[in-house]
Amino acid sequence: MPENILQLRVFLSSPGDVNDERKAVLEVLERIPHRPSFRDKVTFSVIAWDKPGADTPMLATMSPQEAIDACLPRPSECDIVITIFYSLMGTPFSMNGTAYLSGTHYELLDALNCDHPPQTLIYHRNEVPNIHPDDDDAHLQYRTLKKFLKGETFFDPTTGAIRRGINPYTSPAHFREIIENHIEAIVLKLLEKHAKSPIPQKPPVDDVTAGTSIEFKTKIWEGSPFPGLRPFTPADEDIFFGRERETDAVIKRLTEHRFVAVVGASGSGKSSLVGAGLIPRLRANAISTDKTGSKDWALVQFTPGADNHPFEAFINAIFGTFPHLKPSALTRHEQIQTFISSMMQSPKPLDYIIADALEKLPAWAEILFFIDQFEELFTLAHPDTIDPFVRMVDYLTKHPRTRVVITMRADFYHRAVEQHRLAELLQDGSYPLSAPAQGALYRMITRPAERANLIFEDTLPEQLLTDTGMDAGALALLAYTLDELYKIASERGDNHIGYADYEALGGVSGAIGERAEAIFLALPFADDQKTHLLGRVFKELVEVDERGTATRQRAPLGWFDEAEHALIRAFADARLLVMGEGADKDAVEVAHEALFRSWTRLKDWIVEAQEDLILLRQVRNAAHDWEKRAHPDYLRWNHERLQLVYAMIERQNPTLSEVEQDFIEPESARLLRELDDITTSHLRRAKIGDRLAEIGDPRKGIGVLPNGIPDIAWCFVEKGGEITIRKDGNDATFDIKPFYVAKYLTTHAQYQAFVDAPDGYNNPEWWKLFPENCRPQRLFSVTNGNSNAPRDSISWYQSMAFAFWLDHQYRQNGLFEAVLGLNPADWKISLPPEWYWQWMAQNGDEARDYPWGAWDKHPRANTTGAGTNNRSTSVGMYPHGIAACGAYDVAGNLWEWCLNDYKTISEVNGYFNEELKVLRGGSFLIVPAPCFAVAAFRTTITSISGVGFLSSLSVSNLCPSELWSL
Repeated sequence: MPENILQLRVFLSSPGDVNDERKAVLEVLERIPHRPSFRDKVTFSVIAWDKPGADTPMLATMSPQEAIDACLPRPSECDIVITIFYSLMGTPFSMNGTAYLSGTHYELLDALNCDHPPQTLIYHRNEVPNIHPDDDDAHLQYRTLKKFLKGETFFDPTTGAIRRGINPYTSPAHFREIIENHIEAIVLKLLEKHAKSPIPQKPPVDDVTAGTSIEFKTKIWEGSPFPGLRPFTPADEDIFFGRERETDAVIKRLTEHRFVAVVGASGSGKSSLVGAGLIPRLRANAISTDKTGSKDWALVQFTPGADNHPFEAFINAIFGTFPHLKPSALTRHEQIQTFISSMMQSPKPLDYIIADALEKLPAWAEILFFIDQFEELFTLAHPDTIDPFVRMVDYLTKHPRTRVVITMRADFYHRAVEQHRLAELLQDGSYPLSAPAQGALYRMITRPAERANLIFEDTLPEQLLTDTGMDAGALALLAYTLDELYKIASERGDNHIGYADYEALGGVSGAIGERAEAIFLALPFADDQKTHLLGRVFKELVEVDERGTATRQRAPLGWFDEAEHALIRAFADARLLVMGEGADKDAVEVAHEALFRSWTRLKDWIVEAQEDLILLRQVRNAAHDWEKRAHPDYLRWNHERLQLVYAMIERQNPTLSEVEQDFIEPESARLLRELDDITTSHLRRAKIGDRLAEIGDPRKGIGVLPNGIPDIAWCFVEKGGEITIRKDGNDATFDIKPFYVAKYLTTHAQYQAFVDAPDGYNNPEWWKLFPENCRPQRLFSVTNGNSNAPRDSISWYQSMAFAFWLDHQYRQNGLFEAVLGLNPADWKISLPPEWYWQWMAQNGDEARDYPWGAWDKHPRANTTGAGTNNRSTSVGMYPHGIAACGAYDVAGNLWEWCLNDYKTISEVNGYFNEELKVLRGGSFLIVPAPCFAVAAFRTTITSISGVGFLSSLSVSNLCPSELWSL
């Protein structure tokens, strides 16, 4: 210590209702020796009953004041005396025959009435105290104090002239402002006097005599005095400046209400105000009477988005504050789940938890629940937890020994007021936090620097102020810039911060962005891979609402691969990303949303991906709502909306939960699954087919391949045998060999491929075997033009031409081998002879009445009387009516052409004879009757009401010459 340093004793005197002011004095006395004007020139020893380590033993042979005098220096023995009053006078006592109103009264008179009075400052908070009407003692104290302040100690009883001045102030924050100026002014005068003629030094306090050490030790802050992007915490109270008035206001609100919501823009310092402003002041007894106080309160702090569930975050915070409530590891999970289940129903279980928690606290103690980042309830928590959680918050505010403080972004205020309980609380409990004024910002820059013995180059703080601006979000930029400047000086090994450091950093506006860009460019990957990593990581860490507002969200580390982890680690090392702690240790999130605004590359990516991120948030919210309501179909999104989702997923590849994946199941898959319900009505099946045609039917075997060839799905009829066809008493028996049949009737899309093909419908090759007037026949308009509906209004010749063309396509493109693994020399695509068709329909020698077995009440085929107004449905709408081989619509929908003549059953080469051909399948007739759908029913065009027919196509294992000669 320099030899000529001025050592000053400061006596701090007051009743017990100005704890904030006493704390402010101690902070100022700690700070002044670090100011450039006072460094290495002055030190302080503080004499105060509430200094740590200054407990005074109360002996039975002495009065309290005599005991204090015996252990501590008296005010008259000190250099500076500071006396503070608010609403209390203190406890009266007598000493040496003299009556005193209180110990403070005695100490003030001792300072004023000695031979060489110390520099004495007297303060009075003139704010009207909040005293309960029934508190008679408090009212008496206040009246006594007012009488004392108007008495002869301060005014001449004869003339009324002022004897001594009192410094009035309005609040603890106001006191902090004036006390620093006053003490600095006094110390400067004492230093001037000491420089001319050294002031005799008071003898040091004898620690042994005092029983405890009360020597004031100035401390240099270790590490950075600027937190960067993290919020201030209670441990940072010594470096938290500029929010004194706001802290006073929140304390006043919390005194009057059991709920306070600190609401402000992102980056305005909400969490810091509570963490380093409110909480330390409460621990210093800011809310108190003469007997009780907030110093004994317990703090439970958490964020609702932690631990994957707001109630789990809540109960884990309870366990952290009250270890005696923590269950064993074996039962913890089960008990937490039981608690969550109970709280989702009612907040009543809190009564038992609060009672057990308070058991180890003083009778007057309360529990303060600090819910930080309350907006996470709307962005991260499951939607069905919002109402129960708000109900719990409301419940806590009505308990006589609990209070709630929340911080919430202002842009989520509209979400909060949608909850009527929360809206009622916000009416009286909201505290809007604005951006700090320039004077406050200046203190935020210079005061922490003084604590850490940092020296700014002249006018650099003012430059920082100018560049920071007044926006709320700029506060985070300033904090990060200051932290980066500290690191530059620290790495250089000195405590000076200059313009060169600031310019190298890119200024306030460039600090975060420049650092993020440098980290990004240094990643050991190719440029395109780094760009991919940026989107892959931040799409999980950013959520964008419909207004385009970006907010951070937490994501499990397990969602990311090794390369993505490399980016996360690099940004976490720079404190731009934060790895979780405690129950959230396996999670990551953005340290501050200022990164979204300051890093140009990320900002541009968010703008580019904004619509995708909004849609992703909507999908997640809708999926949660769908799950909450037990998966009703009406909440599912339709195909058109899901196409946007699938495109977003293709671009962003987000990690989706099982519920979210189930929610975005294609509409077509849901519709097809609905067909599997045998109770689904005829009319509904028709509508499902129409909708599938509208959105794109995904089934194999109903459309066209990329090369323009119909995509036929084939069913194998493996078992052959002998079958007899009966007509007018004339029986014809045939041998059946294994063959293939198309799974679906030929669809409109498939036939249209034939019509549109260059070598298709208009190619004479397919018509040369037919009469000249049928080369080719004119096409009729369809009655059901859905792409997945069976092609109707088609003649036998038009059906045969299609079969010839399709057979040619299979041979030319090698599809017999590729699709079926068959030798094309042994097979031919053709209309089926009716005995093959019937063998398939009746399941061979089982000889079923109907393709599915027996007739019943269930919708198994679209026949007359089905309720579809004799209109065909899309193919395959009746999975419960399929034949044993797997073929659909064997009965119902449309009649199917067969190869042979109606009268001469065995004639299969009747291309020119113009005889009537056989129709099978049992569709619409004049008289509704189940018999027309039986497997053995045969008819021809003359017995059909109307036209509209096309057979299903089959492949026989008979060579063409054999088949044609049957």
